[in-house]
Amino acid sequence: MAIEKYDIVIVGAGPVGLVLSTCLARWGYKIKHIDMRPEPTPTGRADGIQPRSLDFLRNMGLKRAIMAHEPAKVYEVAFWDPAEKSKGIHRTGTWPSCPSFLDARYPFTTLLHQGLIERVFIADMEKYGVKVQRPWRITDFENDGKDKEYPVEVKIAHVDGDEQETVRAKYLFSGEGARSFIREKLGVGITHKDPITHVWGVMDGVVRTNFPDIKMKCTIHSDAGSIMVIPREDNMVRLYIQVASSTDKDWNPRKQISAEEVQETAKKILKPYEIEWDRIEWYSVYPIGQGIADRYTLDERVFMGGDCCHTHSPKAGQGMNTAFLDAQNLAWKIHHVESGFADRSILKSYESERKLIAENLLNFDNAYAKLFSQRQPSAGEVSSVTQQ
Repeated sequence: MAIEKYDIVIVGAGPVGLVLSTCLARWGYKIKHIDMRPEPTPTGRADGIQPRSLDFLRNMGLKRAIMAHEPAKVYEVAFWDPAEKSKGIHRTGTWPSCPSFLDARYPFTTLLHQGLIERVFIADMEKYGVKVQRPWRITDFENDGKDKEYPVEVKIAHVDGDEQETVRAKYLFSGEGARSFIREKLGVGITHKDPITHVWGVMDGVVRTNFPDIKMKCTIHSDAGSIMVIPREDNMVRLYIQVASSTDKDWNPRKQISAEEVQETAKKILKPYEIEWDRIEWYSVYPIGQGIADRYTLDERVFMGGDCCHTHSPKAGQGMNTAFLDAQNLAWKIHHVESGFADRSILKSYESERKLIAENLLNFDNAYAKLFSQRQPSAGEVSSVTQQ
C-alpha cells in the first residue's frame, strides 16, 4: 500500500500547533495533525490573551468567537502589601494592564481558559477539512531524503498501541510542549536562563469573598506569603501560589500541595479579608524554570515552537501569546516557500527571529518575577521593566 503524503505533520494540539494548523489549513495545505490527549484541554492551563494577540485574532476573524465565551477583561493590576500600622494587607497601588506606551486597539488582557481558546481554532480548522487525530503519538521520524519532495518519514501510533501508521511529509512540527519527543530525538538541549526553579500551585474556582479587588489582577504580598489573583470567565478566579523554590533548604521539585492547603494559605494571605470556595474547577501543581531551546530547527524541515522551545514563570502571562506568533511566523514562511514567493533559505530566519523573541521574553520574565518576589515595586520600577 502506498504511503500517504502530507505537506506537514503537526504533533501536539495546544495553542502553537493549532494556530499553525489553522493558518495552513486556510491556504489549502494537506495536514496530518495528531495529539496524545483524547480531547481538547477541558479546564485550566493557559488563560491570558494580551492586547497584541487579540489584534492577531481579530485579523484572523476569530476575535468574535473568543469574545462569545464572555471572557474576563483586566484593565488594571492591583498591588497589595502588609499594612504598616495594622494587621493584614492593604492596597499600595495600581498599574495599567496595558502600558500607556503601547498603542493598542484593545487596552486590556483577555482571560479565558485554554480549552475554550483551543476549540475556537479547532472549529476553524474543521471548516477547511482538517481534524486533530486523537489520541495518537509520534514514535519516530527521520529526514532520510528518500523522497526529495517529501523528505521526512514520520511514524505515529494510537496511544493504546493497537494501530500504527507511517507517512511522509515536507515538514514536521513539534508543538508537544516542554516534554517534546521530537526535541529529545533531535538532541536539542535546553539552556536555563535562570538556574532557579519554582513549584507553583494553580487553582481555578468560584469564590465568595469581601476582598475588594477580586475582579482585578492582583499581586499580593503578606507576612503569610505571596499570591497572584486573576479573574476568569464564568465568575471564576485563578490563584497562583509559589509552593517551593530551588533556593529552599528542603527543595523538592516534585513537591505536592493539596487544593485545601492552597485554600488555607490564601485565607491567611488575604487577612483581614475573607474568602471561601463554592467550587473548584481545576487545580494543578507544576515546576517551572526559565529555559530556552538551543535550536528551533536543524534542517529547515523539522521545526519546533511554543513551550517545546521556551518555558518561564506564569507571572507575566506571555507563554501562549508567544506561541501564537511562533506559529504565525513559521506558517507564512512555509507558505511563501511552497508558493514560490520566497527562496527556501527564508526558513532559516524562523529560528533567529523567534529565538530572539524568546530570549527577550525570558529576560523580561526574569526581571518581572524578581520584581514581585520580595516586595511591592514602585510605579517607576514597573514602567522600567515593561518597557524593556
